[in-house]
Amino acid sequence: MSPFERLVIPAPLLDEVVAHARDTLPHECCGLLAGRIADGSGTASVRYAIRNDAASETEYATNARDMLSAFRAMRDGGLELLAIYHSHPTSAPVPSRRDLASNTYGETASHLIVGFAATEPVVRAWWLTETGYREVELRVDTNDRSERS
Repeated sequence: MSPFERLVIPAPLLDEVVAHARDTLPHECCGLLAGRIADGSGTASVRYAIRNDAASETEYATNARDMLSAFRAMRDGGLELLAIYHSHPTSAPVPSRRDLASNTYGETASHLIVGFAATEPVVRAWWLTETGYREVELRVDTNDRSERS
């Protein structure tokens, strides 16, 4: 069972995710969003950019040191992992077979994907399982409560 029904992201934090995705083109970017879960919502407050050791246009491999630093910071801040984010530099923000196969979090964390198939980037969120996926309600909060990381 998923820990929340909707993912809420402050607009400036979402802008940072999209900027990270643009900055790493033509490769995929990756990172984490952390925050708090209450009343059916996972509300992101911090973004952790993670280096993509694969440096690939079609996959990502999270840098182990960056991940360790991010999880320590989350623990120290009393935050929960809400989403793993990555980009699809040339396709829609829909989970690929590779995304499903490499999902080691089950439904404990959502997956936010920035897709560049259209003129402007499109962002969608998903719960991934071993064999499929379903969309997470994504809400962009225009009140800035994010912390920079």
